[in-house]
Formats: sequence, structure tokens, C-alpha cells
Amino acid sequence: YVRPERREIQLIKRLQQFVPDALPVVRKASWHCRQCHHDYYGERYCTHCQTGGFSIPRTTQEEICEF
Repeated sequence: YVRPERREIQLIKRLQQFVPDALPVVRKASWHCRQCHHDYYGERYCTHCQTGGFSIPRTTQEEICEF
């Protein structure tokens, strides 16, 4: 679903030279999509918009309303 940044891919490849079975860490958290205002939990990927580009970590409702 989520396309990692180029820098992250390079870092993972360097790590795998020393630890071949190393996998990237997927951050699971509560997210808020600023495009469709959908709140969700899991990977940074809004199933409504089919992207994670507009998602921000969700902390409190007050912080979300500021956007």
C-alpha cells in the first residue's frame, strides 16, 4: 500500500547487508486524513482516498480541528 521514500529503501538495503532477514518497520498508529477527514488505525494508508499522502498522526480531536 504505502510506497517508502527512496532514503528509507536505501537504509533498509544497507541494514540487510548485515542482517539479511531484516524487514522494514511499519508504523501502526491512529491517523487522520486531511483530504476526506476519515479517521483510521493501522498503516498510513487511507482506504477512502487510496493514499497516505494526506494522512497525519491523530492525537487529539482539538489538534485535528486546527487543520
